[in-house]
Amino acid sequence: MAKDIIFEELGREEKILLLRAFDYDVDEKDYILNENGSRIRSKECPNEFLTLKNAALTPGSLEVIDSSPTSISKFLREKIEVNGTD
Repeated sequence: MAKDIIFEELGREEKILLLRAFDYDVDEKDYILNENGSRIRSKECPNEFLTLKNAALTPGSLEVIDSSPTSISKFLREKIEVNGTD
């Protein structure tokens, strides 16, 4: 049987605390920064940077991705391919 997938929506301050706990940060314009202090580019739209509003922290890899349905479904498909379909 497949495990349930639960999407959590956090408030602004909770998101910042969670990102900082995993060596990310947020600048004054709400862009997400990597451990080197550089803004993280969107993989879906490479000309844009990820912000608190349009980003998701993926479980397992702790990678920050776009929170669009396309990016989330791609992440889930890749996770199933690697881990199988328990």
